[in-house]
Amino acid sequence: MYWIVISFIPSQQNTQTLQQVEPKDITAEFEALLSEATRWRYTGNFGRYLRGKVLPTLAIKPNMQISVSIIDPQDELLCNSHAEYRNKINSIDKGRHFDATIVALEVIVTIIHCAWYVTNKNVSIELFLLSMFDPLRIDSSDSAMILTVEDRRRPALKITNEHFMYNHFDLQMRFERQQGRELPLQKFSHCTSISAITEADVREFLTSINMQDLCEKLTPGKIAEACREVRNPYED
Repeated sequence: MYWIVISFIPSQQNTQTLQQVEPKDITAEFEALLSEATRWRYTGNFGRYLRGKVLPTLAIKPNMQISVSIIDPQDELLCNSHAEYRNKINSIDKGRHFDATIVALEVIVTIIHCAWYVTNKNVSIELFLLSMFDPLRIDSSDSAMILTVEDRRRPALKITNEHFMYNHFDLQMRFERQQGRELPLQKFSHCTSISAITEADVREFLTSINMQDLCEKLTPGKIAEACREVRNPYED
């Protein structure tokens, strides 16, 4: 993906506005971007880093606004296609075999985490479900965005808002949200922590957003357990 972007860059472009980030520096770049963020926009597939790092970090900030676009867990063909893609790449999931059920579970966990933060931390989150997946993930604040792929041995690309490609990708994310399906997140139960999420909480919320069939397929117990076990997938 990076060489496609770079082909649009004028040779005299200031390298500070568009920067290749080596794998060893990606975490530090995210930390810096999160530290100054007042808004956050994410387009990706599972949103594991979002739920494990971004949400806990940004939830303590006042008036935080977050937009999330992830794949639709109710689209079995889409989930199966993404599982096939995951099984072919060199990712952080060493030896893990994905299928449509595992993909759907990962997405459901992110949805529930977002809903928990809306209800219990008063964070403003818009969540959209997409009918396609993209190997390229975008995390964006108002000052810059970081483009990554699943394989963290590959470099990332950082684009500041002074570069014309920032506006291009920002517009792309906006169109994806417009074409996606927005989920209501306001009906999750009040509970003290994510570790306190119960099967009843899961069933009640997923029923409220018309995902009761998927809930029963994945089982509320398995979903609740996966929610409680969430961590930053890139921490050492």
